[in-house]
Amino acid sequence: MKTISLKGREYAPVSARVEQFHKDYGDGSITTETTFSEGHVIVKATITFSASNEAPTRTFTGHSYGKVGTEKAFEKLETTAVGRALAFAGYLAGGEIASYDEMEAFNTKTTKEDVLDF
Repeated sequence: MKTISLKGREYAPVSARVEQFHKDYGDGSITTETTFSEGHVIVKATITFSASNEAPTRTFTGHSYGKVGTEKAFEKLETTAVGRALAFAGYLAGGEIASYDEMEAFNTKTTKEDVLDF
């Protein structure tokens, strides 16, 4: 899988992981669903491995949450959700589920409204 060097570590971008997934599972699928609410969007990505006679269909999901309105916000959130679903399926970015960028962004959040409460 293609990687890039990011802050001294090898990182597999989501585009490379998507490409590898399709090479490995040509009849698998990647789908996304969105929910919009009060200027925010939740994106759910589902990775589905193909069903075969030998194994049942397997699925993995990933989510992202953020504000709508900044440049390319929707596309970035969709890519993040797909990347997380791929990581859960075993197509890791650099050895962990959350990417460096995700953790860096989370650690810089300072207001309660930036973090989704459950």
